[in-house]
Parts: sequence; C-alpha cells; structure tokens
Amino acid sequence: MADEYKSLREDYIAEFQKYKEGSLQDAVDYAEKQIDKIKAKKKKKKTESQPRIQQKSKGGAIKKPEMMYGGMANNKKHMYSAGGSVKDNPGLKALAKQRPDVVAKMMKG
Repeated sequence: MADEYKSLREDYIAEFQKYKEGSLQDAVDYAEKQIDKIKAKKKKKKTESQPRIQQKSKGGAIKKPEMMYGGMANNKKHMYSAGGSVKDNPGLKALAKQRPDVVAKMMKG
C-alpha cells in the first residue's frame, strides 16, 4: 500500500519545498497529512457506496373506529361505532295512527 502512494508522496514533498519554506521533515509531514486525507476520502466512499437497508415503518396511522350497521328504524339505516341495535317504537306507530300531525313534528325537529 505504501507503493501506491509513493509517487504521490514525492509530489507533495516537491510541492511543499517549491511553494513553502521549511525543513525536509516539514515537507514529509505535509505529504503524510495530504495522503491521510486521500485515504479517508476513499474509505468514506467505500462505506457510502453500500446500499442502505431501509427500515419499514411499524404500525400505522390510528384510525377512527368504523361505523357498524345498527339496524333500520322508521325507514332509516342507523350506524353505531360500537355496533348496537335500534328498534321501532310501537308506541310511536300507534300515536302516528291517532295523531299524525304530532308525529310529523317530532320527525321534523
């Protein structure tokens, strides 16, 4: 692996000596820092290229309880969230025979 970066290391040492003042050890240190940066980028690139496993969400949205059929009364369907049932009031039918105007007011309001 040292051979892979040998020419690059020499180039960085030459660059340092050309543009900056300092000893040979400073140039070698500069070259090592630059090569370490390149190694870190390569390592990061390798880890990022692997596909990430997308986790599926658990659960879901909380829904309202659905309305259930409760039966028919007075020619209307009745729906209840907890089920249940509705019955025709026989007293109301008897009243409708005697006083239809009263029953009409009750159904209207």
